[in-house]
Parts: sequence; structure tokens; C-alpha cells
Amino acid sequence: MVLNSEIEAYASLLLGHLRGMIGGLRKLPQDKWDWTYSLPAPTPRILATHALAWLQCDRQHIRNTDCSTHRPVPEAPATPEQICDAMDKEADEWEALLQSLTEQDLDRSCLQFGHAEASFNVRGFIAHMIQNVIYKHGQFATIFFAIGMDGDGPYEAPFPNPIYKSELGIE
Repeated sequence: MVLNSEIEAYASLLLGHLRGMIGGLRKLPQDKWDWTYSLPAPTPRILATHALAWLQCDRQHIRNTDCSTHRPVPEAPATPEQICDAMDKEADEWEALLQSLTEQDLDRSCLQFGHAEASFNVRGFIAHMIQNVIYKHGQFATIFFAIGMDGDGPYEAPFPNPIYKSELGIE
């Protein structure tokens, strides 16, 4: 992977995980959208709508630093297909936003929700979304394993040492 700028790295991480997450959600059976493997664990619907709301919120903060003119994020759509469509649209919005930013834009500051103690720069909002989306993607991975979408045998993590051995003969 060759990335030529900080913004390209952000886009690769954020959009790669977001679009991967959406792809998995589109394969999720409808009867699993409100399913949880444990009462304290979130459902796929909660995870998806939470990710969507924060993507919309942080994008608004980046586009408009005057929080007093912000509008609440829209209510999440009702059906799984509509949620996925809204997430696809949001991924496209983030892609356009990231492509429009300059290195200087990354330093521009804003107060999250207008709070003096919550100063973010654009770079910070992007980092927040990368963290949030990767975390949600990981939560979805656990759900997908739990319902058999990612195989039914024991999980085998791809550790680096076997790759060293097979590719380079290093033991």
C-alpha cells in the first residue's frame, strides 16, 4: 500500500472500514438486525445508526465551525436497506470532504458542540471518526462470527511468523 499524503491515509482507513462495514451489513439477514448475543451487547441496528449519526455530526463540525448554526443530525432510517443506503451516502460525503481538504485545513480548529474544553482541529475530528468506525467494524466482526457469517470453524488468526516461514524461509 502506497499512500502519498496524510489525507490519503485517513481516507484509506476511514472509507475502507466504513465501506467494508456497510458491505457486511448488506449481507446481514433482516432478522439479525435487532439480535444480540448478550443483553448488554449492542445490536447491529444500534451500531449502524450510532456510526451514521457520528459520521454526520463530525462532518458538520468540519464543514461548519460555528456550532450555533448546526442542525441536529437526522433521525436514522427505519429499514436495514435504508440504513445501509444512508451509510453509503455518508461514505460518499466523507470521501468528497476528505478530497476537498488541504493540509492547512487539517489544522483548522473548532469547539465540539461549542464547549471550550472540547477543542478539536479537523485532524482530530477525522481521527475520531476513524477510531469510531474501526471500533464499530470490529464489533460487527464479532456479531458476524457469532451468527456464522464468517465461517463456522475455530478462528485462526493470521500470525506473522508462519508468513515469514512460508514466504522467506525465516524461522
